[in-house]
Amino acid sequence: MTSQKFDRIRHNVLTEVLTDEEFRTIGAELTEHSFRPGEVILEDEEEGDSLFLIAGGRVRITKKDRQGRETVLALLHPGDFFGELELIDGRPRAARVTAVEGCTAYSIGREAFERLLKESSRLAYRLLQVLSVRLRTVDTQLVRQLEHQAETSSLEIGRLRRIIEAAKSLNSTLDLDRLLAVILETALGLVDGDRGTVYLVDEDRKELWSRVIKGEERIEIRLPTGSGIAGYVAATGDTLNIPDAYFDTRFNPEIDKVTGYRTRSILCMPMRNRGGTIVGVFQILNKHTGTFTAEDETVLDALSVHAAIAVENARLYEQERQKIAMEKDLQAAREVQMTLIPKRLPAPPGYAFAAVTIPAREVGGDLYDFTVKESGQIAFCLGDVSGKGLAASLLAANVQATLRDQAFTAGGASECVRRSNMLLFQNTGNEKFVTLFYGVLDPSGGTLSFCNAGHERPFLLRRSGALSRLAAGGTVLGIMEDFPYEQETVPLENGDVVLVFSDGVTEAMNGAGEQLGEGPIEAVLRKHGRENPDAVKEALVAAVREHAGGAPQADDITIVVLKKM
Repeated sequence: MTSQKFDRIRHNVLTEVLTDEEFRTIGAELTEHSFRPGEVILEDEEEGDSLFLIAGGRVRITKKDRQGRETVLALLHPGDFFGELELIDGRPRAARVTAVEGCTAYSIGREAFERLLKESSRLAYRLLQVLSVRLRTVDTQLVRQLEHQAETSSLEIGRLRRIIEAAKSLNSTLDLDRLLAVILETALGLVDGDRGTVYLVDEDRKELWSRVIKGEERIEIRLPTGSGIAGYVAATGDTLNIPDAYFDTRFNPEIDKVTGYRTRSILCMPMRNRGGTIVGVFQILNKHTGTFTAEDETVLDALSVHAAIAVENARLYEQERQKIAMEKDLQAAREVQMTLIPKRLPAPPGYAFAAVTIPAREVGGDLYDFTVKESGQIAFCLGDVSGKGLAASLLAANVQATLRDQAFTAGGASECVRRSNMLLFQNTGNEKFVTLFYGVLDPSGGTLSFCNAGHERPFLLRRSGALSRLAAGGTVLGIMEDFPYEQETVPLENGDVVLVFSDGVTEAMNGAGEQLGEGPIEAVLRKHGRENPDAVKEALVAAVREHAGGAPQADDITIVVLKKM
């Protein structure tokens, strides 16, 4: 053995108990090895038959668990050794050994090692000592690791319990304003904050908003997204943990000056829903003890989803509450509208009427009405207001009242329509208009005078089978202040039928988007024209429904039928 080799490994912890003479006898059994930084010297679970004495550099002993996570078991320095267990128990390597830096080691084979153990009790005893020390060290590390895991688990369980209790408290109200107060109170308790604000994102206005309840008063706060600390967090999604607010340029100290409050530390975090979308911002001020920590950030982040769910539930509840209130209003409006529909239709000798209106929604924009004049003439109309729903129904009621009033003062059909048009133009915006068929039946004279203001042209089916359309009149009501409406008078003979309808009939659609059109209306009229008006009306409604199939009704359907018997 060379002097250099002797000096490099003579004082190894394992071989230092040997005499110089004993040590020299094993020199021929040692093989020198050099390892690069990061090089694996021994692989876990491989077969091994050599023990290594470290002469220079360090090695790391590691072990992987079933999930592939690697744990460092030991860091060995020059003068230490490794690989002894495999020579003692004959089993595969128990860990991986990797060179930390450039490393030099000398190996001794199984046979030479076993011979040395038999010949030197001192070597065997030293090996037991080292193994004992290593075992004690592993035991100590294991206990400390278990203690650390237990402490970490206890903290985690405590945190989860706090989050669970916090989540329960968030379900205490569905009032959005009060919920914001509950969320803030919960957040302050979780991170030991003094004051704060919980903002929600208003996507339409690109703002953050919050409401503060003071007694019976609710004060709303709004600020642009991107402005200030909370606005910055809403825009970027970053978490800001500021130990000293006055050193952050985004902080506005003017609020402190006005309120007299001194802001020290700030924790501002986004509130995200389950999809990761930012729906709000937590802004917590002044932790009571020290500054806000990473644990505080973790707790607020865990609270975030629960708070977002509670906010969404409160919003859905408010929408449902408003929907129910609106449905009640619409139902009340429908009841009022139904009271305006004539309960009984006029039945002058020798004539019969039938009528029906089927709104597409709770309330409709179609109207029909009958007015019996002092002269015995019967004024009737069918109108269609632009639009649908409540606004259209209100305008329809206004038009109906106007027509009733004019029916008693105007001289004829065209005069009544002209006056009604002027009143409608003066009292409504020009974006609203009404199509109208207005007729005046003179039972004693056997005539029908009419004025058609831009409405679907009614059918007049003669008993002989001749078919004509009632078109005389003018433009729709409400778009021109004064229009010279025309009227026409036609005689009615026994068996003649007049069919008036709204565009909800002709434009009724099926699932393929195809409209009914006028052809089927004419077919119904020719097939059922010899029957009473109710039969014509019912047949036309049935034809519309058959054509539509399961498609939803898109427009109001209104029908008036007049027949001279």
